[in-house]
Amino acid sequence: MLLPSGETVFAVEQYFVVHAESQTLSSSEWTLHETQVMADHHWWSAQELRSTGEKVWPEALVEMLVDAGVFEPAA
Repeated sequence: MLLPSGETVFAVEQYFVVHAESQTLSSSEWTLHETQVMADHHWWSAQELRSTGEKVWPEALVEMLVDAGVFEPAA
């Protein structure tokens, strides 16, 4: 992966699907580092992810969720 700084890095990333009883989110248990690097957070629907103009990482997140059976393929 090429970082914006031009540095090349090798990363092994893992992603997990979590089903929660509530959509309420809290940052009360965040580490100091998390509070410094996270500006905001919320749950995204499939439609929101497909239509947003925001930068979403990983770039193929919607396709990954479709492949995992979490989202339905786009109509």
